[in-house]
Amino acid sequence: AGYRPDRATIVYANKIREVYGDIPVVIGGLEASLRRFAHYDYWEDKVRRSILFDAQADILVYGMGERAITEIAALLAKGTPVREITQVKGTGYASHTPDTCGYPAIRVASYEEVARDKKAYAAANLVEYDEHDPVRGRTLAQRHGSEWLVCYPPAMPLNTKELDAVAALPYTREVHPMYDALGGVAAIEEVRFSVAHNRGCFGGCNFCALAFHQGRMVTSRSIESVVAEAEILAADPQFKGYI
Repeated sequence: AGYRPDRATIVYANKIREVYGDIPVVIGGLEASLRRFAHYDYWEDKVRRSILFDAQADILVYGMGERAITEIAALLAKGTPVREITQVKGTGYASHTPDTCGYPAIRVASYEEVARDKKAYAAANLVEYDEHDPVRGRTLAQRHGSEWLVCYPPAMPLNTKELDAVAALPYTREVHPMYDALGGVAAIEEVRFSVAHNRGCFGGCNFCALAFHQGRMVTSRSIESVVAEAEILAADPQFKGYI
């Protein structure tokens, strides 16, 4: 506690840009996902612009990200300039015009509009939630000053076989050893022996952002995958007998 800066994605991305200059910067994770459009920031009690602009990133990946990040990595490996990677579902990028996208697009109220008008903010937010659908969702474009945020529809969620493959990766199941000298990370103890069985939530409750990150389509791992992970947990010397 106290070591991670507020808006960590912005801070770290700008530090990377400061040190390494004009390299491809791709941001993602929960913070980038939930702040991909103009959004309310409770620290400052005001509406901030998309995190893509403040982080000075080239691409924003939202949602769980496996499909998008592997596609981006493959394109970069082929030598595709990062500014030409503008066709990956589950991503957003900055453009001088919203007409660069390859999917049907609609425009929501600009950052400037939603910052000064709560009704415009609510209307834009409703569209952003409604279009968060990998089957029928459309590209959303939101103007920020002289530039546009172009946000493609979500990537399809992973199916059971793919979720099983992700769960079978060789995780250490430990926090980074740099925290050992600080006594570890207390929060890990609450989830150390828990199993993430599914993704997505059809509820879309007002108090919860899960559907805006993982989507409303619920996908789950196989029974065999869950049992295999349970056996790994049960073999841990710290296991207390419950999952």
